[in-house]
Amino acid sequence: MRDLTTTELNEVSGGCGGGGWSGGGCQPSYNPCGGYQPSWNSCVSSAGMIAAYAGYLAGEYNVTADIYNHASCSTIQSAVCNVYADVKEGYTLGQSMTVCQATTLLNNVVASIHAAVTLNGCGQVTAMNTITFPPSSGGGGFGS
Repeated sequence: MRDLTTTELNEVSGGCGGGGWSGGGCQPSYNPCGGYQPSWNSCVSSAGMIAAYAGYLAGEYNVTADIYNHASCSTIQSAVCNVYADVKEGYTLGQSMTVCQATTLLNNVVASIHAAVTLNGCGQVTAMNTITFPPSSGGGGFGS
């Protein structure tokens, strides 16, 4: 047994290379729900994946905060839809980042979540505020 080369990994996973949309990039893959779409499986940089995860984490936290705060069904539904937008925004941001910068973004999201949650003396959650993504770059230490 041996590890596959990058070329072999691209080949078996659907590939990333020339001939895709815009003269390069991802080869399209068929999605039965929406026709042909770009395949993310081998075309995403590590920084892009980390930043996309930061967006996912922020979006999912906001859904949880809305549920905790007994928001209306339409508000929660909107928050669920915003998870995709946050992932997409994170991925887009990550394309121009290094892995270190993307990791800093992820750490900033975690810090924003910590700051948005209030715990009582027994460690129980007593308040959850929604956060923005990407987090604002001013301050934002750990929690209350």
